Amino acid sequence: MSRELENLKKISDFFKKSNAKIKLIKLLRKAKLEYDRYDYQSSLESLNEAYKLNPENPAVLRGLGCINQFNQNYEQAVEYYLQASRYSTAKEVEYTLIGMAYYLQDRLDEAIEYFNYAIDENDNYDKAYEGRNQAMLENHLKIIDLQEALKKYF
Repeated sequence: MSRELENLKKISDFFKKSNAKIKLIKLLRKAKLEYDRYDYQSSLESLNEAYKLNPENPAVLRGLGCINQFNQNYEQAVEYYLQASRYSTAKEVEYTLIGMAYYLQDRLDEAIEYFNYAIDENDNYDKAYEGRNQAMLENHLKIIDLQEALKKYF
């Protein structure tokens, strides 16, 4: 009899885990739809609920990072992206998002560093190259502007 109970418990646990995964997927889809409709507050609420279900899910963490980045909470966004990178099988995505967060803060050297990390992870990830090239161009233009400004003194 105890063997039957043990089997029933295993089956019950399996269904509980399956239901939690289904709920997580539904919440992620809901958050994405809300985000696409520019309903960022509702998207954040859905993502927070998903986070409670699985705080190690890279899609949840990435979503929380995107919402924070949209709200210009860049440091919090970077924290979520770094957490996501610990669990992600596509680290180039998180590294590119971190690079973009730094780029948006005009922290171009750090942006380039993370775009390079993304390229090291996946040298076919075009978004990382695009981000790095843009950050390098901005850095170059700043140097030119600085050189022009310094000409007044020499």
